[in-house]
Amino acid sequence: MLEPVFDVQATLRRFAPEVRLHPDDPHRPSSVSWYLDRTRLRRRRGLFQRDVDVIADGRLNPESLARASSVDLGDPTNLYLDILSGSNRRNTRRGFRPVAGLLSAPCYVNARSVEVRASAVFDLQYWFFYPYNGSEGRHVTHQGDWEHITVRVTNTGEPQLVSAYVSAHGLNNGGWALPGDYRSSLRVNSTGNPIIYSALGSHASYTSPGIHKQTWPKAGDRTVDGGPIWNTGDDLVLVEMNGQRPTQDEKSHQWLEFQGTWGVVRRFAWPFTSTGPIGPSHQSSWTGEPDQRKR
Repeated sequence: MLEPVFDVQATLRRFAPEVRLHPDDPHRPSSVSWYLDRTRLRRRRGLFQRDVDVIADGRLNPESLARASSVDLGDPTNLYLDILSGSNRRNTRRGFRPVAGLLSAPCYVNARSVEVRASAVFDLQYWFFYPYNGSEGRHVTHQGDWEHITVRVTNTGEPQLVSAYVSAHGLNNGGWALPGDYRSSLRVNSTGNPIIYSALGSHASYTSPGIHKQTWPKAGDRTVDGGPIWNTGDDLVLVEMNGQRPTQDEKSHQWLEFQGTWGVVRRFAWPFTSTGPIGPSHQSSWTGEPDQRKR
C-alpha cells in the first residue's frame, strides 16, 4: 500500500462531512467510550438457555472489550453489548445532546490507499456511531448503529475530491456520488466539506433532503434540513491507516477487535426489532466499497 503524500490530519479535516441530522430524530451520535460506560457485555447461549453476563456494568472499556473477545470463552461472535436498564436507559439511547443547533461527537476514520484505473487514490472512511436506531420513520429498532461514508481523494500534495461512497442499509445498498454531477447531487459546504443527510430513525446517509425509497417491505428514508448540524471535522479520531493502528493511541482503539454485536441479539422479535450490527472493522466495507456506481 502507498503512503499518503499529503498532510494526513489537515486532509482528514478538509474532507470530513457536515452531517445534517433530522430535527425529529431523538437519537443522536455518541462516542464509543461513552456507550461502553453505559452497557454490559453478554454472551448468547442456546435457544432455551439464559444469556449470561461476561462483563457487568461499570467495568467495560475498550481494553476489557477486546480482551473478552480474544480469550477462550467460546465463539466471540456470540458476544453482544446491552444498554443498561434503569432510569438512564432512555438517555443512553439518545446519545449526545446538541447545543445551540450544533452537535459535537467523535467521528472515527479509517484511511487506506487504493488503485482505481491505475491511479493511486486514498479512501477516507468516516464512521458515525449512534447508540440507538429508533422506530421513527417506521424503521426496525436495534441497539448500536454504525454508519459511514467514504470520501475518495487524489494522493497528491493538495488532494482533490474524486467521489464519495454514501452508505445506507448495508452492502450494495449505497452508492457513489460525484461532485458537481446533478444526477448524484453531492454538494459541499462553504469550506469544501461534503454535505451528508442522516435519515430519520435509520441514520442512513444521503446526499440530499427528501424521501428515499427502499425495496419492499422496508420503509423509505426521510431526510430534511433544519435539524442539528454535526461538523465531524471538529472531533476526528484516526483509528487505522493502511491497516495499521496509530501507535500513540493503540490501546484506545482496541474496541475495533471486538467480534460481537454492538446491541442485543434478538431471536424472534423481527419485524419489530433486530440485532445490533457488528463493528466497523469486521464489515466488508472496511477494506473496500462495492464497485463504483452512481447513487
